[in-house]
Amino acid sequence: MNPVSSRFKPSSGAGPPRRSTISIALACVVVAAVAIVSFLPGADKRVLHTSGRLHSWGHLTVFAVVGYVAGRTSSSRKTRVLVFLGALIFGLGIEFGEHLVFHNPLEWKDVLVDGLGVVAGTLFALATAPGSKQ
Repeated sequence: MNPVSSRFKPSSGAGPPRRSTISIALACVVVAAVAIVSFLPGADKRVLHTSGRLHSWGHLTVFAVVGYVAGRTSSSRKTRVLVFLGALIFGLGIEFGEHLVFHNPLEWKDVLVDGLGVVAGTLFALATAPGSKQ
């Protein structure tokens, strides 16, 4: 084998694949956006229509996106489980943080819907991912 040509071939253990790196960056952006929007003052939240009859659907959709991008960050089953648990804890943390900051009752329905969104998004990520490592 020609030593010069082997220098230009990517090594198999040189770091995460590009798709994984993009997924990690996207997950960071989505999580930061959810955290920022969650702690906007009440008037700003009304502009975003974060209350009313579509409130639960919004939670489900947003946390499905969180679950999806989190589920696509790795092809390792162990890492996916840890990231999934982290996304669930993130949903609970957002609701608990809102409870502490805004002094309103803890919205257990939102916690449940956030968790269902994470589960749905993660399942969709697993269903659309190319194979996974053990």
